[in-house]
Amino acid sequence: MSDTNLIGEVRRLLSLMHQGKPIELGAIPSASPVLAFGDPLSSSVATLGLNPSNLEFLDKSGNELVETCRRFESLNTLEASDWNAVSLQGVGQIWQRCEGYFQRNPYDRWFKQLERILVDTGASYYATLGERACHLDLVPFATAKKWSDLKPVVRAQLIDLGTPSLVKVLVSSDIRVLILNGATVVKEFSRLIPGQPLQADPMPSWSLQNGRVGGTAYFGRVNRLGQFELGRELLVLGFNHNIQSTFGMTAEVKSRIASWIGQISESALV
Repeated sequence: MSDTNLIGEVRRLLSLMHQGKPIELGAIPSASPVLAFGDPLSSSVATLGLNPSNLEFLDKSGNELVETCRRFESLNTLEASDWNAVSLQGVGQIWQRCEGYFQRNPYDRWFKQLERILVDTGASYYATLGERACHLDLVPFATAKKWSDLKPVVRAQLIDLGTPSLVKVLVSSDIRVLILNGATVVKEFSRLIPGQPLQADPMPSWSLQNGRVGGTAYFGRVNRLGQFELGRELLVLGFNHNIQSTFGMTAEVKSRIASWIGQISESALV
């Protein structure tokens, strides 16, 4: 498939940044929007998170990543005075940073852990041949504050801004399986599918902390997000534990989640 539609979507997101709404809601002013991590046009599987981490653009001291540490474009790297001044070539550079993310300088501390739950699907973020996976977010804008520190009304507005982009990526791609990483992602995503609720099943073998934190699996098939039609049915799988941050997460539970995802998604990936 052509990436023309997605480059056009990047331009639309830059227009939103120039108008200022994402920045009013907490987006990092100099950070480019992130339409995808990896190439969705060559992926059959996608994981879904909330929004890009500020660490994709800034170090822990708040300084912009530079040179070989850089992952995405910024106003500084594009040598643009504002987002409206970004050239067509600059728009292409933003998209190239997205689709080539895992071949450059990925945030492995985060993605290597999530890669483990893809293993039984046969897809990989890092693959150059065979089944590929990418990562998508509900919101394409990195925020200075963590998602949990944003007010609920702000989170809702950011998701409203981000939904058209998520739909554009899914419609333009052949992604057949969407994997939701953690209860917060499941909760926010579920607001976009009020008529297509996900089935929630207890998974005792996924329990953590000696059974004090139960495991839950989520399953569903969706053909629209909000007011937008996807044009096909998408298999959606999720789990309540956040792979990277849930306290007490174990390799054994990750393996069990991976096995469940592999079994359920097998028919969709044939």
